Amino acid sequence: MKKVIALTLALVLALALVACGGNGDKGGATSNLTEDELVEKLTAICDGKTGEMMVENIALTTLAENAGGKPADFFGTWFPGASLPDGTLVAINQAMMMGQPHIVFLIQPAGGTSAEDYAKELEGKANPNWNVCTTANFVKCEVKDGLILFVMTTTEEGSTIDAQGIIDAFNA
Repeated sequence: MKKVIALTLALVLALALVACGGNGDKGGATSNLTEDELVEKLTAICDGKTGEMMVENIALTTLAENAGGKPADFFGTWFPGASLPDGTLVAINQAMMMGQPHIVFLIQPAGGTSAEDYAKELEGKANPNWNVCTTANFVKCEVKDGLILFVMTTTEEGSTIDAQGIIDAFNA
């Protein structure tokens, strides 16, 4: 009788572990957006928070194609030495000429890549001097639902860039 009870308890415990098991990604969900959807999501997050002068939202692959380069080469400007796994999607909000220097990334890591682990890699390799004329004094990284938001701007307060507003919109 004791063996039957022990086996029943073991089976119940095993079923509970299977039912409650996660994918290892703190925050649970993973994202499966297309490149266009990622750009649209970044546009919504940054709406009204990056000033009005010459700001664009663009996919990294489009940016690279327009400039005749490879996405990894451009990514290395902002994150020298960081990996850019195949299948990783990146949307960028950046100031063009005459705009307040800033850059905001919305990153969907490739399948099988932990967003938390990839965010840590990027944090360790972020280049706050990506713009030859300025240095980012505000650098912040957030992870939610399998997406990474990375904000670099010259200042947190007193500028046309609402960096905290961008972060709050991402976390909403």
